Order: sequence, then C-alpha cells, then structure tokens
Amino acid sequence: MALKQNEVYICPKMDCGCEIRVTKGAGPGAGSQSPRCCCGQEMQKKA
Repeated sequence: MALKQNEVYICPKMDCGCEIRVTKGAGPGAGSQSPRCCCGQEMQKKA
C-alpha cells in the first residue's frame, strides 16, 4: 500500500499517541509497508 496524500496513521500503542498525516503521496511503484512509529510499532491507518 503506497502512502496517499491526506491519509492519517496512528500508533496502536495507547501510551505513545503518535500520529502522522501524509502531506505528499508516494509515487508509482512505491513500497507496500505501513510506516513505523518512533517507538517501533507498525502504524495503522486511521479509519
């Protein structure tokens, strides 16, 4: 899944609370991994 503009990702670790918003989407052929938080957890796309 390539990152798309305006998507929001959150850290699933309750005591972390990190959240990111994609300001520029990935180009064609970009990777398919979710971003990782600074605490090491794989971030989840916010519904």
